[in-house]
Amino acid sequence: MPLDVDQTTSVQKTVRSLLKKTGRIDVLINNAGWGAFGAIEEFTDAEVKAQYETNVFGLMRVTRAVLPTMRSQGSGRILNVGSVAGHITFAGIGLYSSTKHVVNAITESLRLELRPFNIQVTAIEPGQIHTRFKDNRRQNIAFKNGKSLYGKILQGVLEYGDRKSAKAPGPEMVAKVIWKALNDRRMSTSYPVGSDARFYPFIQRFLPDLLYDRVMDFVYSRFKRAS
Repeated sequence: MPLDVDQTTSVQKTVRSLLKKTGRIDVLINNAGWGAFGAIEEFTDAEVKAQYETNVFGLMRVTRAVLPTMRSQGSGRILNVGSVAGHITFAGIGLYSSTKHVVNAITESLRLELRPFNIQVTAIEPGQIHTRFKDNRRQNIAFKNGKSLYGKILQGVLEYGDRKSAKAPGPEMVAKVIWKALNDRRMSTSYPVGSDARFYPFIQRFLPDLLYDRVMDFVYSRFKRAS
């Protein structure tokens, strides 16, 4: 069924059609999303709104549309596909990362709000995964037109990230984690996917600021070499 999460009428129509066919909804996987790329300073209002329209408002639209059915059933599972970027960010992906921070907050709140209705909620948090996600990334106008004041470092981030993604595992790894979550008796708060999805949040949380800054200096030196 076609579904445009950016459009309320599309979401409502699809959910009604689905319920007419099945009579129930047991699982919702909020996977729709895309990545904006560019320096925070150089995004236009329209570019910021477009990123949030899909990654945040779209997720909330679909979730709100299915919750009445799940509550009436007294059961359901909601899996929000977040990202390691919801915990840590780099130059160029700050706007995208901010939406994934929001997804984490929404997920944690829903876990508590929906517990009385036997509806479980979790976040699936991939690190580097080899898909077309980065091919479909939307660069802001300033960077795309070669007018960004941050162009050199951002180009390094792009090239370094593309090389890492080319060597990363495929989407099958994410699918396996989703399947595991659906088969757990009680879903965890989140499910990291990949070693980097575990490593970066760990060092950010437990390393002293001075050591963490040293690690990030090392990462940025690799960006500079890439550019």
